[in-house]
Amino acid sequence: MFSATALHRVNRLVVILIWCSVAVLCVGIWRVLDTPVRGFVVQGELSVAEKEAVRHALADTVVRGILSTRLEDVAEDLADLRWARDVHVFRRWPDQLAITLQRAQPVAHWGANQYLSAYGDLLILPDAHMGLPSFKVSLAAPNEAMEVYRLLDQIAAQEQLRIEQLMQSPHGEWTVTLARGTQVLLGAEQLHQRMQRFLLLHRRVLSDQSRAVDYVDARYANGLAVRYSQDASEPAALAASVPAERRWVAEHHATQSPGDKVNGR
Repeated sequence: MFSATALHRVNRLVVILIWCSVAVLCVGIWRVLDTPVRGFVVQGELSVAEKEAVRHALADTVVRGILSTRLEDVAEDLADLRWARDVHVFRRWPDQLAITLQRAQPVAHWGANQYLSAYGDLLILPDAHMGLPSFKVSLAAPNEAMEVYRLLDQIAAQEQLRIEQLMQSPHGEWTVTLARGTQVLLGAEQLHQRMQRFLLLHRRVLSDQSRAVDYVDARYANGLAVRYSQDASEPAALAASVPAERRWVAEHHATQSPGDKVNGR
């Protein structure tokens, strides 16, 4: 007969052997299932160039087995793709890692080869995106420029006008170029009021005219100046600064530029 102490020791030994067997079995199963990762599958509504950019970003990623590879490390390696959003990595048995992500939508061109998202983030995209407004900004940060664009674009949209270009000079003065080629000089301050003043002029005067407008200078304190496009044989015509609430624009010939007359920028 075993004593109670001996029986207790036997039971403990049996339990230890069972747990060791389970551990060995689990390790064996893990090794069988942890097959080497042989490739990535890029999913999502991405272009061929974007999928290739994802694969290039993962070229130096260290992967082990399908189970031992940390999915978080793979996702972090895609952080250099500044246009990638909502990155998810999951296992695809038996030997692949699947990647899904969304592209940050570009809203505007920034400089020569970058784009801006709606939140003002700079993006470098593998594909060219045509038909977007371009930003040529000297001082403002990308997110600040996007705020200015949103403000002016909302005002222009009231008359179905589209901004093709947003510029800021080294002196901080803003100019927008509309789809028809008309430039609107807004200066460095009171952008909302000055753009609204231009919109009133467009609604009451310019929209009814067939004559093309070269630019509108809205930097006057209480009015606007308009220069019409013309043939080289015609003298330059400058519309005088008039109160914005008037329904007409008086024209006269002038040799000086609006910049020489503007006060209250």
